[in-house]
Amino acid sequence: MNWRVTLALIVAALVALSAAYAYSVSTSSSKPELTVYTYQSLFTYAPNVTAVNNTVFGGFEHQYHVKIKVVRFDSTQAMLNQLVEEKNNPQAGIVIGLTNTEAEEAVSKGVLMNYTPPNLKSVPAYLVNDLQPQHYLVPYEYSPITLDYCNVTPSYADGLGFQSLESPNVSSHLLIENPLTDSTGLSFLLYEITFYSYVVHENWLSWWLNVSKEARIVPDWDYAFTIFPAQGYHYVVSYGTDPAYFKYFGGYPGCGTEAMHYQGKTYVWLEIEGMGIVAGSNQIRVAEEFENWFLSPTVQSLIPTSEWMFPANGNVTLPSVYASAVGAENSVVLNNYISPSQIGQNLSAWLNEWQEAVS
Repeated sequence: MNWRVTLALIVAALVALSAAYAYSVSTSSSKPELTVYTYQSLFTYAPNVTAVNNTVFGGFEHQYHVKIKVVRFDSTQAMLNQLVEEKNNPQAGIVIGLTNTEAEEAVSKGVLMNYTPPNLKSVPAYLVNDLQPQHYLVPYEYSPITLDYCNVTPSYADGLGFQSLESPNVSSHLLIENPLTDSTGLSFLLYEITFYSYVVHENWLSWWLNVSKEARIVPDWDYAFTIFPAQGYHYVVSYGTDPAYFKYFGGYPGCGTEAMHYQGKTYVWLEIEGMGIVAGSNQIRVAEEFENWFLSPTVQSLIPTSEWMFPANGNVTLPSVYASAVGAENSVVLNNYISPSQIGQNLSAWLNEWQEAVS
């Protein structure tokens, strides 16, 4: 063989070996990746979406030397279905956004592992217990379900309760989200069921039979706010934090929100949103760090004006616009009357009964 050819082959082999070694070094030294499953609207209502995402996700990447991949789903149920589908080959390390209406299903399907992040000590025990007592999901935000009102005097709104909504004069101006397709509507259904079952001890279906004659049931929360408060709709099922949003952005002047009242007491149902570590993931260590990070003051202080919910971390100071928001203070929290496991065991039957009642 010609020596030039031989030399060329040797050089080519050395180059190939060098390239292979460089690729090996690059691969082995590349940052570990954390895949986050969440819902479409996480942080999208922030005044500066980019800045919030840079702080929450970029800040974690910088501090822990990892790369985060965020995968968003149109609904939390679709997200849960994906976790179940991938159970034997998990693609995500952590899931953000499953609520207390979905907690039991997620646990029973075996897609989550329990973990107690150190910062959970800053979260009130009632939020933890009402979401998932064994910490398969831990709370990061919450809000009471309330009734937003417009074109109504505040003195009249102060007396609103489930019973007053049965009046045709009120229910004909009421928008309720469908619990089969919307998490807000589902939380409201549990609000009503728990109130009638454990407070007044009456058949919860009777209320729906009366109200659904006049009230309009809409597909979801987003759609409800395309017609509220226009077209004669003065009431819509929404969240106790809405007045803070209204005030911050200067929208819906003269509107407010109220929880349900009965015999001089205020009754609230809390929609609690949680995050959990995906069972069987190869990203568990970094997912544990991220779960704790998400409960830190750095992230939790962004929740009020990015998610427009109350932060789970009780040590976070709320911005001044939250002075008019409706919280759980001085109220009867109905979540305490029913456990997450009871919800999981009965939810399917309740939804079937609801559908028959309003059909």
